[in-house]
Amino acid sequence: MASGLYSHPGVPLEAHSNRVLALARQLLDEAAPAWWQAPRRRALLEMGIALHDFGKATDYFQAVLRGEGRKDAFSRHARLSALFFLHRAAAWLGEEAEAHWLPLLFTYLAVLRHHTNLHSVADELRAPDEREQEILTAQIRAIPSEKANAYLAALNLPAEQRATLVFNADTFQAWLAEEAPALFRAWRRRWRRWKREAKDAAAYFAFLAGFSALLDADKLEAGTQAHRPARVALPADAVARYKRKVFGPPATEGLNALREQAYQEVLSGPLSPDEHLYTLTLPTGLGKTLTGLAAALNLRQKVREATGRAPRIIYALPFLSIIDQNAATLEQVLKAALGQVDSRALVKHHHLADLQYQERAGETVREFDYAASRLLTEGWHTEIVVTTFVQLFDTLLAWRNATARRVNKLRGAILLLDEVQALPAVYWPLMRRLLTEAVTHLGAYVILMTATQPYLLEDARELVPQPARYFKALDRLDVHIQLAPQTLEEFAATFTPEPGKSYLFMANTIAAAQQLYGLLTEALDEDVVFLSTGVTPKERLERIRALKEGRYRFAVSTQLIEAGVDVDFDVIYRDLAPLDSLVQAAGRCNRNLRPGVRGRFHIVHWVDENGRSFARWIYDPVLLEHTQKHLEGHTRLREPDFLALLAAYFRDVWETGIPQAVSEALWEAVRTLRFDGEKDKACAQQLEQADGAFISQFCLIEQQPYKREVFVQVDEDAVAVWQEAKAILRDLRRGGDLWAARERFARLKPRFFQYVVSVALKPETAPHWDDDLRIYVVQQEVLDMFYDRKTGFKRKSGTSALWA
Repeated sequence: MASGLYSHPGVPLEAHSNRVLALARQLLDEAAPAWWQAPRRRALLEMGIALHDFGKATDYFQAVLRGEGRKDAFSRHARLSALFFLHRAAAWLGEEAEAHWLPLLFTYLAVLRHHTNLHSVADELRAPDEREQEILTAQIRAIPSEKANAYLAALNLPAEQRATLVFNADTFQAWLAEEAPALFRAWRRRWRRWKREAKDAAAYFAFLAGFSALLDADKLEAGTQAHRPARVALPADAVARYKRKVFGPPATEGLNALREQAYQEVLSGPLSPDEHLYTLTLPTGLGKTLTGLAAALNLRQKVREATGRAPRIIYALPFLSIIDQNAATLEQVLKAALGQVDSRALVKHHHLADLQYQERAGETVREFDYAASRLLTEGWHTEIVVTTFVQLFDTLLAWRNATARRVNKLRGAILLLDEVQALPAVYWPLMRRLLTEAVTHLGAYVILMTATQPYLLEDARELVPQPARYFKALDRLDVHIQLAPQTLEEFAATFTPEPGKSYLFMANTIAAAQQLYGLLTEALDEDVVFLSTGVTPKERLERIRALKEGRYRFAVSTQLIEAGVDVDFDVIYRDLAPLDSLVQAAGRCNRNLRPGVRGRFHIVHWVDENGRSFARWIYDPVLLEHTQKHLEGHTRLREPDFLALLAAYFRDVWETGIPQAVSEALWEAVRTLRFDGEKDKACAQQLEQADGAFISQFCLIEQQPYKREVFVQVDEDAVAVWQEAKAILRDLRRGGDLWAARERFARLKPRFFQYVVSVALKPETAPHWDDDLRIYVVQQEVLDMFYDRKTGFKRKSGTSALWA
């Protein structure tokens, strides 16, 4: 019989709970690590999932659903649900409860936090205090027993478990008052002992896997009416089909022949379901994107043949600027193989991505609404997700509810990391442990792709036999090393371009780049294009496109085009930087091995008028010292010899140049499940004393509190986008639907942020602050006061304004 209780408007509580349980069982069957495969542990987790919304049985919550009550402490349900689970699970386990204390605790925490972010486990081991006891007592007394027991009897659990699921207000209240405090005290003792003995991340990944199954199932049931997209097959030879269609027969000479050779060697290499750690090391311009995807698809096929399970592919890159271009390439590859591609095969996920989720069946296209599309996209319900390092590592180091939800997609996944050298060196020791433990406990596969392979995975198999052969064969340029300090004025005064050659000047700070741009435009008779993060993204993309089309011979840029941007110059001048950054920058020099062209890559050392190195304002001085050490004694190198310095440099940095404290503290947080708590610093990179860190302090992008976002009305389209954003807020204030407003802005967001720059601001010189949109705005009528059409946002000189 129906209980008469509801989880959501019009949705019976038992129906919602059973659908969530069914979805969670599917997810666990597909993705549960070995930790949860022990029958008793799995049964406990399923029991907790079934009871995750028990607290909604109160009259307080039911009144809120009917629109007759208000949301407050009495209508909240997670803590009550978690405690009721403990109460009945202890009864079901009986004398076995002590032996199963850890899965009991993990399931309790999953239910407790299924609507909120995770806290440090040690901080959760407390019985209800006096105030909370008053609230819980009121909630328990507000549960109609007959309805609650009808709901419990309808849960799709084994009969032996269901027989113990009886609600009695007096019994539950007595357990809370008499037995719960002792249980939490025992947990605190066991947890202290367990922390001392735990050596790896097995429990961390186990907890997150169970938590993820509950979160994903709960949100899918409520947000997509329990729709879980079907898995789709991806041909292992998709890249080969694409190459035949686009490029024709394999090339037999030149750069394309080298690309084909590397591609074939990788596919005939050591890819195996039994090997989980790989590197793929090739020079820039040799087709790593297609070769890496082919390797991942090939490995996926081998794993499927061996296990019956096809791994998802998570392709992560460091920069938004290259995600869109690589995702477009992957889509074309899949279209060549499948004919049509929908979101079940490929999604692009980052904070500015279009979240429209589609499923196709022949000519029929199903487009999900905004809320469902967001759930499916952010939950990585796809075969290939193209995403950022931030999204991937925020999932591996999950403490937020939204990122923890997709941990189940990591189980057995192929993690394809492109331009891996962009990871901050301070985190390299943490990444080594995290990725190897993800292999051990989640069965993940890892492929690290780059031309500049850091010393990150010591035991990985290299997919390219003798990569040095390709670096030697691609002898495209000479490296000229001039480390004597030189001001920008001195450099510009002595620079003389050669006729017909293209030039790129890469500075370390926006201020330096702007100054150099001014000096060069005065000295040269041709247009110079300028690139930095102070230029709106829309204009940056237009300028990069113009460079590719050969419309400019001279470009001044910060390091934003250092990696992944497909531009090609005859001559590059690069200010001093860590060696791996220099090598990446050199990849823009004679990138395409043009006939009769030999590139020149100049490493220079620019300083300001006071002799201060621009490099030392933005780079770790230890990395710069190691770079100068390895460049000492050299004034000119051929490309293969320059690249040969990298292996020794990375090993040197690993052994003596990386402070270990931050990674050690974060690893301790992982091992002991310190998700979040009271902290002085938001970002671990800012910690002076790293003891007692939380996972929440991990941040790939170091926070820069002096920077603010500014919307720049550079053209009529920017004005229209701004007005549309303001209209969305006006409509909402006039009583419009909140979800409709969120959807409208989500659709607008990619266009909106094409006009946003992140810059250093001083209150006395900042543009207008818009209280409605909570962002600074440079309005079109005052554009020239704040924004230069050539060099972007205007700023005064000074250390606060010098970050690129």
